[in-house]
Amino acid sequence: MRKVSERLALAGLAVTALGVIVAVFAWRYPVGQQATPTPTTSSDPSVTVPAVTSHDVPQGDSPATTRVEYLSALPAHAGTTNLTELPRELQETTGFDRTIVIKCPSNQSIDKVSKVTYQLLGRFDTFQASVRPHFESQPDARMHVEVLVGERTRDGGLAWAVGGGQYEATAEEPKPLSAVVDGMQELEIQVRCQLPDGVAILVDAALYE
Repeated sequence: MRKVSERLALAGLAVTALGVIVAVFAWRYPVGQQATPTPTTSSDPSVTVPAVTSHDVPQGDSPATTRVEYLSALPAHAGTTNLTELPRELQETTGFDRTIVIKCPSNQSIDKVSKVTYQLLGRFDTFQASVRPHFESQPDARMHVEVLVGERTRDGGLAWAVGGGQYEATAEEPKPLSAVVDGMQELEIQVRCQLPDGVAILVDAALYE
């Protein structure tokens, strides 16, 4: 009987303690409210304390947008006389809306290459185009198209280097042409042709920032 009485007394104490805990919690946090952790601070600047937020929403920048400038909308800095119109038989063909057309050189001793130059002023990162040769007398004649980039030197001049080239494009199989122009001041397109009766059609020739 004595052991039973002791067990009952211990059980009564446990129930009483539990009641006290429930009462204290109900007083601190009434029904309908949630306990919100309090942000802590530290006097040590090397310790970073995360802020308490109501929603865990990932933060991030919006997708970057790329600015595009088509050469067909930009004035040439030099070599304007080497630009011409799209051949008549292609003027009604779709896909040639944003093109520049450069005449082939005459291939005479002092006219072996046609050049057209555009100012970049360090604004762009890359140049891209699709090269489509067009010849009147021999459609499969060969054409070389190169992009030279000019970088400003300390003395104020320009140091030129080949940025890219396309040597295999044909009328049936246009090929891509690209160059890195980051920090460059000028871009020059040079055209060499097997025959003088052709033009270099640069489709969607564009500069990207």
